[in-house]
Amino acid sequence: MTPFRLLGGLLVSLVLSTGAAQTVADVQKLPLVHDPLVKTPSAALGAADQQAVTTLARTLNTRPEVQGLKRKWPYSQGVSLKTVLFTISAPFRSGTPERLTVFSVSEAEPPVLLFVLSGAKGLTADVLEPTTNMNVCGVQQGYTLRDVDQNGLREVAFTVGCGDGPGGGRELNIFRYGQDRWAFWRSFPVESYFGAEPTAFEEQVKIYVQKGRSPQFYGVLNRKEWDINATFQRSAVPTVTVGVVRYAPTSADRTWRVRHLF
Repeated sequence: MTPFRLLGGLLVSLVLSTGAAQTVADVQKLPLVHDPLVKTPSAALGAADQQAVTTLARTLNTRPEVQGLKRKWPYSQGVSLKTVLFTISAPFRSGTPERLTVFSVSEAEPPVLLFVLSGAKGLTADVLEPTTNMNVCGVQQGYTLRDVDQNGLREVAFTVGCGDGPGGGRELNIFRYGQDRWAFWRSFPVESYFGAEPTAFEEQVKIYVQKGRSPQFYGVLNRKEWDINATFQRSAVPTVTVGVVRYAPTSADRTWRVRHLF
């Protein structure tokens, strides 16, 4: 199964489950987790952060575990300042803030991420690798969430975009720290498109959350669909669908494997 077909299939199932009690207006009052129409700007690192990341990357590249990533993933050149997705100091493993630096290990396809924590507990690294064929995919955005499950710790979110022929899509992935390493938590398709006959469509889903010990996630779906003729001309006026998606409390996604390196 290609990544695009996976994303498209998930979106179809979500469209069919939009019978939530909340209205679009109700959901839009909740904290926004992700808007696929707004691109998160790349992290602008100051001189001190640049120096710290450069020093960290130099240390990481001497580790045999990181050198092993270079051998496993052909497009990996290790870690460096130019491969930083973001770096931030916040509580991740305990109430004490520590530095999280996320590197995009693979400079092409497939997406591979390295989560590095540095602080009073020392230096630890976990690698996130795809378990499915993601050779037409790449990491596009990365940021932290402000303690969605209200346990005092931040979560990490990143998007992966995939393209497959006339279509493609994006997915939001959320990870949080478990007992001794990062662990997958939730995954949400947030964008999908297809442009060949007989129909073309574009879908975007904004993700919102009701924070709490057992947070409830919602999506606001906007779907546009056009008829496509043999010369690839769209019908003048699309069919528009807007609705609320109420997500199940857990996600069965198995797209990612987390390996604790050190």
